[in-house]
Amino acid sequence: QIAITIIEARQLVGENIDPVVIIEIGDEKKQTTVKEGTNAPFYNEYFVFDFVGPQVFLFDKIINISVTQMFAVPFLEVEKRNTCIFLLSVWVFKFVCLTGHQFCDKWALLTDPADIRTGAKGYLKCDISVTGKGDAMQATQKTADTEEQIEKNLLIPKGFPSERPWARFYVRIYKAEGLPKINSSIMANVTKAFIGDSKDLVDPYVVVMFAGQMGRTTVQKNCADPVWHEQIIFKEMFPPLCRRVKIQVWDEGSVNDVALATHFIDLKKISNEQDGFLPTFGPAWINLYGSPRNHSLIDDYQELNEGFGEGVSFRGRLFIEIAVEILSGGARESKFSKKFEEFLLFGTFFEATMIDRKVGDKPITFEVSVGNFGNITDGVSAGARGKKKTHGREAEESLLHEEEDEIFHDFGVPLISTTPPEKPLITGGNRNYQYLPYDDRKPCICVRSYWGDETFRLYSSNTLEKMADHLVGGNHPPRLLYSAEYGRERSHSSKWACRISPKTAFLVVNFFFYHQPLLLFYFPNCFDLLELNMPLDEMMRETQNFIDKIRFLVDEPQNTVPDVFIWMLSSNKRVAYARVPAKNILYSPAKEQRGKDCGKIKTHFLKIPGKRPLGWTVQAKVDIYLWFGPASYAHSIMENLPVGYEIESPSDTNSGYSAVPSSAYLLYKTLHLFQLRAHMYQARGLIAADNTGLSDPFAKVTFTSHCQTTKIISQTLSPTWNQMLLFNSIVLHGDREEIAQFPPEIVIELYDDDAVGKAEYIGSTVAAPVVRLAEENYKPPKLSYHPVHYGSLSGGDLLATFELLEIPHSGPDALPPVDPPDVSQIYPVPANIRPVLSRYRVEVLFWGVRELKKVQLLSVDRPQVLIECAGKGVKSSVIQSYKKNPNFTGLADWFEVELPENELLHPPLSICVVDWRAFGRSTLVGTHTINCLKQFLCKTQLGPQATPN
Repeated sequence: QIAITIIEARQLVGENIDPVVIIEIGDEKKQTTVKEGTNAPFYNEYFVFDFVGPQVFLFDKIINISVTQMFAVPFLEVEKRNTCIFLLSVWVFKFVCLTGHQFCDKWALLTDPADIRTGAKGYLKCDISVTGKGDAMQATQKTADTEEQIEKNLLIPKGFPSERPWARFYVRIYKAEGLPKINSSIMANVTKAFIGDSKDLVDPYVVVMFAGQMGRTTVQKNCADPVWHEQIIFKEMFPPLCRRVKIQVWDEGSVNDVALATHFIDLKKISNEQDGFLPTFGPAWINLYGSPRNHSLIDDYQELNEGFGEGVSFRGRLFIEIAVEILSGGARESKFSKKFEEFLLFGTFFEATMIDRKVGDKPITFEVSVGNFGNITDGVSAGARGKKKTHGREAEESLLHEEEDEIFHDFGVPLISTTPPEKPLITGGNRNYQYLPYDDRKPCICVRSYWGDETFRLYSSNTLEKMADHLVGGNHPPRLLYSAEYGRERSHSSKWACRISPKTAFLVVNFFFYHQPLLLFYFPNCFDLLELNMPLDEMMRETQNFIDKIRFLVDEPQNTVPDVFIWMLSSNKRVAYARVPAKNILYSPAKEQRGKDCGKIKTHFLKIPGKRPLGWTVQAKVDIYLWFGPASYAHSIMENLPVGYEIESPSDTNSGYSAVPSSAYLLYKTLHLFQLRAHMYQARGLIAADNTGLSDPFAKVTFTSHCQTTKIISQTLSPTWNQMLLFNSIVLHGDREEIAQFPPEIVIELYDDDAVGKAEYIGSTVAAPVVRLAEENYKPPKLSYHPVHYGSLSGGDLLATFELLEIPHSGPDALPPVDPPDVSQIYPVPANIRPVLSRYRVEVLFWGVRELKKVQLLSVDRPQVLIECAGKGVKSSVIQSYKKNPNFTGLADWFEVELPENELLHPPLSICVVDWRAFGRSTLVGTHTINCLKQFLCKTQLGPQATPN
């Protein structure tokens, strides 16, 4: 909701005018009453604009407030003589500039965009606020008219100058490449049926929107690689109150135009406010993302092309430049590099599990692509050197060659972007999941691509990200540990070393001096922090601001290399995807510049494209080794692969010549047997799935192609399973030390059991097991909490630990013994792992309930309170008439429960209120959770007389 109060206007230009204020937001338009014959009208009128939808829809809304003169005759015409105007982007004050999302008692400077040589046309006093669902507005104090100074109280964000010059914003559109050759509209598919695929059926043009203004290029007919060399000029005050430039590529259609892709550029990321660095971008490529390039009759994910949601496929790229000219100065000259560099993308699939059974039992293949290179639907083959350019295009882009690369003959991996089709098998213990039996043969992919030689930008981004991770995570060399002598030796830190704790000094001092060369390069004034004599809290706040500044710079707007997409295909239909930023897997000989996931086996959860419902939306889990870098570093592709493999090239398995290359495999002939012990002890703070405010939780533990389930605990949000799940004869391939260092991850899903229907998903988490090899001494692991997530929401915590034990040659009997199972053949958590329990008594004094709201349109009449902790609890008496007497008749009650002696492992206590209605039905009124029981702990020994009857 956008609320605007128009209070008054002053110093309006003109004589004997009749001003009226008009407010426009999107397609909505409202206006005040007309004030006759005055240059200082007083309105005090309130307007409300309601918008329903996600916040991203508000990003492009512009508040346009104009003051115009109204004539009574003839026909109530409106003359825009001294019109404002004033433009404000909702995005600015909603998320950046304002505390409380509001402006209060601010004066808007009125100007005339058609006549930029003149100054202010007057001032308009107004209040503006933006609130979302659940937002609370802060109370503001109104200023008295006698105290008011207009120039010092202007409606501009904090830090903006009161007088802003006019500027021209140049957006130069040079060319595009790799656009979809045909859009997904019905008319386009009808045209394709008559003409065929020999012609590009796309007529692209570019639309640029900024600060409520819009410009567009000309249309290039039948061209998927258009060249424009046009510029769009916007005239706006600088610095502008709008921060985002919206760039869209459209396809002109015979019936209606269709958006092909959308990209946003944040002006703050391409400028520097402190040093007066004007917004400057490129000339550089921007990568466009959107819906899958399926060429289906109707695009089910068209909203992704319009900028709503995460793009799931590469849609081409656009070569643009942004420059700003203050009208007293000049725009800079365009300079850009024409060099292209060859890149290689290598990947090995080690595991593909947890494939949703809805995918079906048809063969499944995986596709890995970067840009259009490797995209089998509408792209460039994995081994192509680029598309052949015609019509006199740049010579540096004529990169088509037929010969096979000699660089791959060294290790026998062909250029192919897809894995061979494999028929999925059902996961043991869970028929809802399937897996691909890769076992000892791990399929490989390799894609060659060509991009601009600007990887130095990504190297800088990786360096900054690792700097921030070092400070936050505290991963520093031991030689820089803090000490009093160390603090005295360092002149920079001597002023404040005595005022902060050793741990904090370890983080801050260590960071500054360990990264001193890099910090001086990126932040020349960063060491001013150490010269200040400030207390601990202020120092930590400044340090956090410094971290936020580094994180902000990590996002590189001129990222010329597209992201890598991993797609799962079934019957040539795209089912699920994962998107990997190219900088994360980019190789560099310098370790600090290398991507954090380059040359590592990482787990990726594939998700369905478009809008995803709440709940478990993962379609598959893949463990994949990815390496991306310049071809000159090809010798480093397999450096970090787990040792013990042999390469099975297509020449070893296929005879003769094939037009379509076959995949290579990594053969791991040595196998190792392990036993996984999942010690599922307890969970706390789970999501309530039943109408009673509680759940009947159980857990599913999935490891590689195996799955097991815990028992069901009824009516609790803090279940105590105390159960050990045994996974016997787990086969893992590769080097034992590699497995111990990087074991496969374990996925734990939590469900609520229902008597009727299937179980309801209430959260999941991922954990890594503790690995013990056969020759190592056994040491029992410690229980730890794993955060549970329900989509983007927090779903509680799981108290568990997992150990992966190698089975020695003598057999599983040589493994550490386990406690005997109970009558249900359920193994308990071993005594040396589960916490030591003590018996506690929880005493409850029930007084009453107050201020209960209506539930399901009915008033609460017969409430009851339920107290639960660790599966035990008590119930209060039922209040027979809440309106007559809201207090309980039975006051005191108690129950005994066994809790860990370690207070950090205590489960929470849940308080639940229900209302009993006709026919014995109960309706949940509300719940409350007490996470820390320590504040209620009574350590005084109670006598016998204190025991309740």
